[in-house]
Amino acid sequence: MDLRHLRYAVATARNGSFSAAALELEVQQPVVSRRIRELEEELGAALFDRSTAGAKLTPVGEDFAVMAGRILDDLQRLTDRIRAAVQGRRGSVVLGFYRSLSSGNLRFVLRRFRESHPEIGLDLLEAPFVELMADIHSGKLDVAVILGDPDRCSVLNTMAIGTEQLMAVLPENHPLAEKPFVYWSEMKGERLLLSYQDPGPDIRNIVVAKLAAPSDSPQIFNLHVSRESILSLVGAGEGLSLQCECASGLTGLGAVFRPVHDANGATRIGYIACWHPENDNPALKTFLEALHPEA
Repeated sequence: MDLRHLRYAVATARNGSFSAAALELEVQQPVVSRRIRELEEELGAALFDRSTAGAKLTPVGEDFAVMAGRILDDLQRLTDRIRAAVQGRRGSVVLGFYRSLSSGNLRFVLRRFRESHPEIGLDLLEAPFVELMADIHSGKLDVAVILGDPDRCSVLNTMAIGTEQLMAVLPENHPLAEKPFVYWSEMKGERLLLSYQDPGPDIRNIVVAKLAAPSDSPQIFNLHVSRESILSLVGAGEGLSLQCECASGLTGLGAVFRPVHDANGATRIGYIACWHPENDNPALKTFLEALHPEA
């Protein structure tokens, strides 16, 4: 007995005749008759009553057809699942990112991906840059979303996935809060509060590049506190801060957000997705397609 015997028996039961089953299976009618006869001989029982009107299931045949149909349905579901996994329509992806990126555009991208690909599990890991890179190389992570340019991780595959504005965070009563945007030069001499947590170090590099000069240096205070604590300190008048645009949704802390401009307009910061070149997870390709800016 093999799967062909089961398929021929189920098709005959469904169509009520050997000839109709043969048309469905696209084989000759004698082939169906021969397979059914082989099956009955092996089982030692008649599955069909033959007549000029067709083929009718016997009581034993009715039980056999039901169970054979279940086996074929289970096999089809198994085949579909395997094909979906190979084609990247099923499986799982482990995504790493900075904690500060859990709000903003990335959150909406993840929600959209879950809605459009319900059969792909998405596991999330918040960690600093160093840990994200280590986890990608060890295979713990499939992909990480970080701040930077595509050439930041030279040994990994990278893809630019978008940009957002860099925002100055000001106390509500600060003179600069009355303006629609803030120039870099207007923040010289201000006390700037940044977090040691990512992407704080990346933002610090931008500040140094924009404000540092031979005659002066920015007053940067790196604090071992969360982004939310930084915003609370700004609201309390302890200084200013610079944050990614995604943080602007955090309200009620006594701070306001204004875009930072230079002579060329708004200062924008880029985000990239990075993954190991030897990662062969089919679901990762599907996820990267969803992350692509043109998706």
